[in-house]
Amino acid sequence: MNRLWSFLKSEYRIFITLLCTCLVFGGVFLFANLDMQYFILSLEIILFCMLIFLIKEWMNYVKEENILQEMENIQIENKALRNKMIEERNDLEEYFLLWIHQIKTPITVCNLILGKPDADYRLKEQIFYIEDYTNMAMNYLKLKTRASDMDICEADLDSIISGVIKKYSIIFIEKKIKLNYKKTEAKVVSDTKWLSILLEQVISNALKYTKSGEITILYYKKTNKLTVKDTGIGIPSSDIKKIFDRGYSGFNGRLNEKSSGLGLYMVGKIALLLGITIEVKSEVNIGSEFSFIFKNR
Repeated sequence: MNRLWSFLKSEYRIFITLLCTCLVFGGVFLFANLDMQYFILSLEIILFCMLIFLIKEWMNYVKEENILQEMENIQIENKALRNKMIEERNDLEEYFLLWIHQIKTPITVCNLILGKPDADYRLKEQIFYIEDYTNMAMNYLKLKTRASDMDICEADLDSIISGVIKKYSIIFIEKKIKLNYKKTEAKVVSDTKWLSILLEQVISNALKYTKSGEITILYYKKTNKLTVKDTGIGIPSSDIKKIFDRGYSGFNGRLNEKSSGLGLYMVGKIALLLGITIEVKSEVNIGSEFSFIFKNR
């Protein structure tokens, strides 16, 4: 209705011309004392011609309006895509600035311990962190194109957990952290590679913030839930809602210069990607508990 009204307003000249024509013809017929039936007939012919013209103009008007609307939609989409590209580029730049800061720490430590008696073993630990952070950066990039790197299937949970434990065994040994883990004999519907990366980040964080004590890995078959529990420094209640935000390291991150807030950000993204629900419980100086609830089969 609004479009029709806009069209009629745009064609006001035609109505003015029609009115003037009617007045002129009417005046001529009145002054010449001509038969008014001819005037009415002429008026009907003019109105009919005007109606045909208006219909044609209306069709052109609608066509032009549609084209303009399409152009406007394209411009909006282009702007949205451009903003998304800028946002992703800024996101990537910010990530790698954090990553560079993070990877510099083990490199600096390597340089400091080169001349010490226990250099060999400690260097292995720092080289492990360098490789770990490098893999984190590669996995972060892959998250951008995750659709082409997904293989959802029935995954052997014990195989994935064992692989992660083996990878971090050097840190368990170095820090003398006890591991409590019994085979789950469970299978979950997930992507083996991305689930492994998710658990790597959780185990890595647990080891980072646990100076002594133990890390426990449990699986609850009834609820299809995997839990990783540590006896570390814990997370303040004010930080729990923000721990999966990119770059947020919170109070614990400020205590630990190695923290960049990237690990748990990736955990949140991967969990969302795999349809996994995360539950977090933590008490300061008691420990933290991360639970992952898998989709039902």
